[in-house]
Amino acid sequence: MKRFFNKYISSLLLCGGVLFTSCDKFLDIQPAGQLEQDKMFGDIQGFRDAMYGAYSSMAQTNLYGEALSYGFLDNLGQMFGYDNAANLSYYSTQYDYKRKEVKDVIDNIWASQYQTISYVNNIIAHINSTSIKSKELDYMKGECLGLRAFLHFDVARLFAEDYTRSTSSTRGIPYSTTFDLNNKELLTLHKTYEAILADLNEAETLLANDTVVNVETSPSSDYLKGRGVLFNKYAVAATKARIYYAMGNYTEAARYAQQVLDATSNFKLKKLSSLDDVKRYPANGEMIFGLYNDKLSSNISEMFLNATSRGNFTEARRDIEDLYDKSSLSATSTDLRLTTYYREATAVSSGKTFSFVRFIESTAAVTNSPLKGITLIRLPEMYYILAEANYDTNPTKAVQYLNDVRNSRGLEDVNANKTSSKEAFEKELMRERMREMPGEGQVFYALKHFNRSFTDYRNMVTFQPSSTIFVLPWPEKELEFGNK
Repeated sequence: MKRFFNKYISSLLLCGGVLFTSCDKFLDIQPAGQLEQDKMFGDIQGFRDAMYGAYSSMAQTNLYGEALSYGFLDNLGQMFGYDNAANLSYYSTQYDYKRKEVKDVIDNIWASQYQTISYVNNIIAHINSTSIKSKELDYMKGECLGLRAFLHFDVARLFAEDYTRSTSSTRGIPYSTTFDLNNKELLTLHKTYEAILADLNEAETLLANDTVVNVETSPSSDYLKGRGVLFNKYAVAATKARIYYAMGNYTEAARYAQQVLDATSNFKLKKLSSLDDVKRYPANGEMIFGLYNDKLSSNISEMFLNATSRGNFTEARRDIEDLYDKSSLSATSTDLRLTTYYREATAVSSGKTFSFVRFIESTAAVTNSPLKGITLIRLPEMYYILAEANYDTNPTKAVQYLNDVRNSRGLEDVNANKTSSKEAFEKELMRERMREMPGEGQVFYALKHFNRSFTDYRNMVTFQPSSTIFVLPWPEKELEFGNK
């Protein structure tokens, strides 16, 4: 039997938000042999270690610690690119999924995502069979069910058609409910979403009393603290909002997004003179769910800051100034995201380049490891969902949700001509997601959702929406799956 957590997880020092002083807490929690497993899950600490390990797995660079955030997925979203055929992102931004280097990344995302799912399935199985009684275990089971849904949902968003353009027979993804990865069932897309929502419904019940969401900044052995970096009650609600939004069920999407907004003791947009306290993890008051990882700074610096000339580094979109409507900014309306997220490099003959400095401002800052984690769901997204969900029935209310975010970023209300029709409003929402969410891996999903033509990060090539772009190819071995 494969080991539950490989030793490389220990070396990453990722602990899902509870900061330990040593990597000794990272255990191989699926040792060979049932006896050792029984020993591992023989007390509550063993379950805690298992949970930290599952979150650690998610925070690795091949998943949300790079590929599914500021790396590969934001390349697909045309937020960043490396204009040099010697770099992987050159082919990613062209959607050359058949190229071996790109295919290897895609295959690894699939395999790692399902591996992490198997980890949480194993924890669920042991919670169901243990004689230990604990509030923590109820929360852990809720978290695992929520994570299982969250992880499958992202697989579906990447490897299946958009739900709103599907039929009852559209292929979904394999859904895994056991540790054995050879035992997953291939579902239709509609059945996939039903399974995801069923897991979230159960998680919602188990986490009903999980009402305090914060991030612990100092070591703690209390699993019930620091819930912002564990899949908490509001992470369930926000994920449900995402899923119903993806399904085109705007009534339910709005209901769950509003639940997050109503939790004002945990979350609140702030009118800020600076974005320093919300631009990155833990994004005080705006992070609904994130992962601890204090090993990201050097990787991000290497990617975005070690050079500034075209073809030598991962640069931001070349139309950044147009995206942020720089020409229309004024003393009373300044988009703080433009100067907080990006820095213009020294002009060269080939044209301007922009460095992404949202997470790390300089290579010198790396020594202080300023970045401690990853934000996976933030409050502004709930406002965007509510805005789109309300437009058909109450456009004034819809525009207000958009303006709430704009105002918190230093902007005046959006110009009325940009919201005068549904098409115009949706275009503005797409642009707003691009302005607010670089580095978070969410823009590609928005492009897929709106299904309109878009330009590459160089602002040179226009892509037409298609399944060829928006549905990633499955690993060849997985194409053998049939309904079991």
